[in-house]
Amino acid sequence: MMDQENMLSVLKRGLLFRNMEDGEILEALETITSHRRTYPKRTLVMQDGDLMSQVGVILSGNLHLFHIDANGNSNLMEELGAGESIGLLNAIGGYRLHISAETTTETEILFLNVSQLLRQNVLTAPVQIRFLQNLTLGVAQQAHRLTRKLEDSIRRSTRERLQDYLSDQFHKAGSRTFSIPLNRQDLADFLFVDRSAMSNELCKMRDEGLLKFDKSKFELLIEMPITEEEPDPNR
Repeated sequence: MMDQENMLSVLKRGLLFRNMEDGEILEALETITSHRRTYPKRTLVMQDGDLMSQVGVILSGNLHLFHIDANGNSNLMEELGAGESIGLLNAIGGYRLHISAETTTETEILFLNVSQLLRQNVLTAPVQIRFLQNLTLGVAQQAHRLTRKLEDSIRRSTRERLQDYLSDQFHKAGSRTFSIPLNRQDLADFLFVDRSAMSNELCKMRDEGLLKFDKSKFELLIEMPITEEEPDPNR
């Protein structure tokens, strides 16, 4: 299990505890009531239909959030790493999960009982108010991610979905050369496309001189707008 110093370092990089000092974070954790748990690789942390009453913050490792449709197809919704949060909308709204989460490596998660803060306590301490402000921003960020995911899912062509994803990875890396955190099958699941069709489209884009790739490493060779109407996001 991660020591307290490293835990605090990870929490300060995330949104929920931004602009908070070590002492303030520890005070907030006492107010909220929290506990940590470590999961082995390829372990289900939560399942579709579960009632999630706590927010989880990933301290180390990675999670894949996925949904299995009526035909048994697995659709990858998000890939989350250290510092990122899960279960925000469900814990605050009291909604049951419509996705499942599985570890891709050994993963440690800090669980926060936010309902205790929201429904039982009178918010008087500055640290409580600051955490609640960050929690609100976290909900907004999650809603934005879901909106982006919806936009991605309604794009009509596999190429448009690839362009959108690769442009987003460019922004995160700050470089036209970057590595993505997904293998080919995971990428196809994330984009809601057939793996063979996606691989064929990548090869076409490579042959047209748009990009180079080697396994998970990509290099964008020319400007790659998301759509014809939108400006180039890679400038």
